[in-house]
Amino acid sequence: MNQIKVISSYINQEEVKISREEELLAILHDLLQYGNSVILLKFPHLGVLTIGIGTPYGFVEYGDENGLPPFLCATDEPNFGIGDSFVEFDSGGTPTPIPIHYCLPFDRVLDIVVYFLRNKKLPDYITWKKV
Repeated sequence: MNQIKVISSYINQEEVKISREEELLAILHDLLQYGNSVILLKFPHLGVLTIGIGTPYGFVEYGDENGLPPFLCATDEPNFGIGDSFVEFDSGGTPTPIPIHYCLPFDRVLDIVVYFLRNKKLPDYITWKKV
C-alpha cells in the first residue's frame, strides 16, 4: 500500500505518513480526544479526503489530487438537511460550521475512509453531493 498522509488542519499542519489500515484507524480514534476537528487524508494518485473527527458526528469531503473543484460531500440521505442546523469543527483554530446534512455518525466516517483505502474509489452506498 502507498503511504497515506494524515495532515492536521492546524497552522503547522503536522503530517504523519501511514502505510497500514490499522495505523490510520488508531490515529483517527486517538484524535477524538481533542474534540471536533478537521484533518486531511492524502491518498497518492486518488485524491484527498477532508474529514471531520468528532462525536457523535463527523463528515467526509472528497477532492481530487490537485485540490480543484468540484468537491463532493457525503450524506446518508439524499433529501436530508432541510433546516439551518450546523455542527462546528475546529479547522486550524477557526470554528468551522458544517451543515448537519453533511454530518455522519463517526463510525460511518470510518467506514467511508476504510472503503476508500481498500477499494481506491468512493463508496456508492453513500450519496455524494457537489459543493
